[in-house]
Amino acid sequence: MRKVLVLVLVLVGFAVAGCATVDTSKLPRMGVDFAFNQKHKCQGVSPEIRLANVPAGVTSYEVRMTDLDVPSFHHWAQTIPTTGPVVREGAGSGYFGPCPPSGTHRYQIEVIARDGQKNPVAYGEKTAVTGR
Repeated sequence: MRKVLVLVLVLVGFAVAGCATVDTSKLPRMGVDFAFNQKHKCQGVSPEIRLANVPAGVTSYEVRMTDLDVPSFHHWAQTIPTTGPVVREGAGSGYFGPCPPSGTHRYQIEVIARDGQKNPVAYGEKTAVTGR
């Protein structure tokens, strides 16, 4: 059991490191749009994310949400199979919505579109300011 846990932690580390090393500066840009309603805050219901300019051949979206005011706290990191140019509401496994202890924080959702070989083919991001 201990060996399995160590292996899982190593694989998760590689997956997170892989996300961090993608150079998005040369990728075509996608439009990213979403809104945080009350049900998306302090709960586990991820918002719908609408995408524009998604290239042909995309098979998955790598989605990350970070609190820019507390960058070490990642609210969401997941690869989701495509169902068109929308990541449906509630698709987020392990999603933790915006829930700052006081005031407002800046939350950024980044989306990397990947092809069937898992190569990054497009990138988009949007930042929203919200409180509880």
